[in-house]
Amino acid sequence: MGILRNKRESVLHKEFVKILLKSPVRNVKFSKDKISLIFFGHRISDKIKIKKEDHVAEWSRRRKEIFIDKKISCNEKKKSFKALCVHELIEKFLVEKFGLKLDEEAHLVATEKEKEYLKSINGNWKSHEHIVYWDWHNYGEK
Repeated sequence: MGILRNKRESVLHKEFVKILLKSPVRNVKFSKDKISLIFFGHRISDKIKIKKEDHVAEWSRRRKEIFIDKKISCNEKKKSFKALCVHELIEKFLVEKFGLKLDEEAHLVATEKEKEYLKSINGNWKSHEHIVYWDWHNYGEK
């Protein structure tokens, strides 16, 4: 009975991720140091902190903050900066609210929403990927 239950839960879990992938991000707003948006029927927001970061972007498990590497915050990278903020906010929300696995599920959904948001503001995904790749590469990430 336990194996059947786990298999059914796994199928339901995968279907839930598919639903999240189809859910749009709406009403993205940036203020001085904050991002807010609506995703999957929830208004979510966090503070944005720009600092020297070992990763391109990260989120805090203890505070309502997302961290963006200061190299991404310059004007020429403004669209990438905004897209990364969307990614981190959604990723954090999915891990904390629904318990999605960070790398296999939440990151997958957040990356898709990041890509959709970048497209909606006429950003270039290839250019964005290049910026993100080199920021990770400079810190020894793969």
